[in-house]
Amino acid sequence: MNEDLGRAWQLATLAAAVNLSPSRFSHLFRQHIGQSPARYLHELRLDSVLMLLHDSSLSIKEVMTQVGLNDPSHFTRDFCRRHGVTPSEFRARARDTYGRIDPSIGEQQEWPTDGSTNGQETVRFANEPSLRWAV
Repeated sequence: MNEDLGRAWQLATLAAAVNLSPSRFSHLFRQHIGQSPARYLHELRLDSVLMLLHDSSLSIKEVMTQVGLNDPSHFTRDFCRRHGVTPSEFRARARDTYGRIDPSIGEQQEWPTDGSTNGQETVRFANEPSLRWAV
């Protein structure tokens, strides 16, 4: 799934790739990953959007297409629910006043041990623990 996010993955295709029935594959996937294959793929796509919004000049619609998301209203709602900001807000925060990408955005930062965040937000990734990004 990581290698081709734009592909319309089918449960039967994934199951066949590992020589399992779709129901057994789904059961084992949920047991080991903690969520369904469809939910995992959706969250993986939403996390990939972060990188594309930060590192590319593609439009938000082009980014959606590249990762296999097709419905703009669902995309914005899900992105906001997962990352706490809209895609447009994320991109705007990632750029400095001259429209250039701020290189400090997206780098893992040193965090105070007293629990304060100094205005920085937590970004969650589907396959990684929470990372904090300065946005």
